Amino acid sequence: MKTYGKRKMLYRVSVEGDKLIVDVYHGNRGCIRFIRGKLNDIPGILQYYQEHRREIEEFKNSGCASECQFISQAHSYLGIIVLFDYVSYFEQGKVEFRFHSSSPSKDLFMSALNLSGQMRHSKVHHSERCPMCKETIKKLLERIYGRVETNYKFDIGTYPEDFRNTPYYGVLKKIYRALQSYRGFKGFVRAKTLPRCDFFIPNPGFILEFDESQHFTIPRKISLEQYPENFKLGFDRERWIKLCEKINARDNDPPFRDEQRAWYDTLRDFLPALLGLKPTVRLFARDFVWCSLDPDNPSDVKKFESFLKSEHDSWKIEIKADPDPFLARIIIAGEWSGDPKDAKRLLEDVCKKWPKGEKVKFLITCGGFIQFNWPKSISRRDIGDNLYPNNKVVDILVREAEKCVRFVLSEGLDEKLRKFTDYVTLGIDSYKEKISTTQNYISKPHVELVFLVDLRNNNFYWTGKSYPTSNQQKGLVRISNLKTHFFKLDDVGKVMILGCHDLTIFNPRSKNAKGWRKKVNEEFQKLAQEEEPIVVLQHPHTTDCINVWTAAWNTLRKIVPSVKIYASAGRWP
Repeated sequence: MKTYGKRKMLYRVSVEGDKLIVDVYHGNRGCIRFIRGKLNDIPGILQYYQEHRREIEEFKNSGCASECQFISQAHSYLGIIVLFDYVSYFEQGKVEFRFHSSSPSKDLFMSALNLSGQMRHSKVHHSERCPMCKETIKKLLERIYGRVETNYKFDIGTYPEDFRNTPYYGVLKKIYRALQSYRGFKGFVRAKTLPRCDFFIPNPGFILEFDESQHFTIPRKISLEQYPENFKLGFDRERWIKLCEKINARDNDPPFRDEQRAWYDTLRDFLPALLGLKPTVRLFARDFVWCSLDPDNPSDVKKFESFLKSEHDSWKIEIKADPDPFLARIIIAGEWSGDPKDAKRLLEDVCKKWPKGEKVKFLITCGGFIQFNWPKSISRRDIGDNLYPNNKVVDILVREAEKCVRFVLSEGLDEKLRKFTDYVTLGIDSYKEKISTTQNYISKPHVELVFLVDLRNNNFYWTGKSYPTSNQQKGLVRISNLKTHFFKLDDVGKVMILGCHDLTIFNPRSKNAKGWRKKVNEEFQKLAQEEEPIVVLQHPHTTDCINVWTAAWNTLRKIVPSVKIYASAGRWP
């Protein structure tokens, strides 16, 4: 396969009134905006395409077919036909597509744009200080909570003595002195009252701060480390400390600016406890391209709400331990978003709560424990028959999922887990609004995978759902290679990993299946008998009653007598 460099460019094409707007993004360094005045001049691009058709088709067929897609229908909607590396988005008169930075198709496209008439351009910067990000966050908050105040002023002091008659005077004074001692700056407080907060949401009553990189400094780490252990926050204190260590921003104008910013941030964190508000929520600017969310799109509003919940909510962990356990399961009671940050935080908390002296062979999670974004480069056409999908598409999805899994296990979490288990299984789905149950109809393209991670040597294995529910079979990218469900582990033997509904293959009622389902049932059961797994681990999304899988487990044990240990994780809805 040919490639044309590692960097990619993103071209977003949209129509506003009688104007064609092309935003050309290059990495994280902003974009050039081209504005073409009259849409009726765009047929010049079509003429260019006709004149260079042979060159374009030769390039299209030059061995890059998996990366270069030619979707004339989408482009004809805008009166544009060009060759591009991948289409990533098309909806309501807008199309997004990507070029490798040195791709010949990029040059063809830009030449075509220039040929269709003179275009004016302007520099459009996008960074973590993007003003549209804050504006979008405000609109999203309004969709969820109603009234939102920006740059809200609380009339409270800025010196420790201003809080002398509060329960937190001692800890605030300790933090203040620690900041003074760090570099010797004693007079970093210059304001008599606390500077304005980014957002205040009156109902239910909480502050939201939008933290750019300059907030993550060593002074901020010093202050966070002094917080009481049981102090309630609307963000992950441990993660913020790690970000301070990683980013280690420095702002020396004025010289004490880092101490000053850390102190004011501290007061904003303690302010809710002093005024009877809910804990302060913080969002990291780099966590997401916030301005890419659409406040008018319910799906985007829900996604943003999951960010807020992941920073704001906490959970109670209960440990139920058997003597000499072989495996451990994480059972979630209640709603679960699948946000990778939530998954990471929960696993961190599980490590903190783990019984001393206990170690298991496997730690297993539920289906959809993590969700990752569907690659915009993959269309239904790319997938082909979703029951027997294009292998290259499956490979792309697995790579995207693995990136997300590696993020969850990053920053030393894999090393922490290694103290308690040799293997961890992580159910990971592409993002979808509905959870996979037999009742929910899901036609949107999606995939449901399970990763088995050997924490001893950092080896990653994967499989995915091969037996969809009837209500999702039109959308699920099914894992048709049944052999992916079986693994030989040197210290355990053969292990069979099942996605959520895969266990239904062994339900006695599956004998009534017809067509491709009957074929899959027979092949899977035969393969299980040949592979002779000792351990079977299932990853359901939900389990609403204690006996829901009993019949399938009983049949599996009869058909595959080699099975000695079997278990499911899950979530109680």
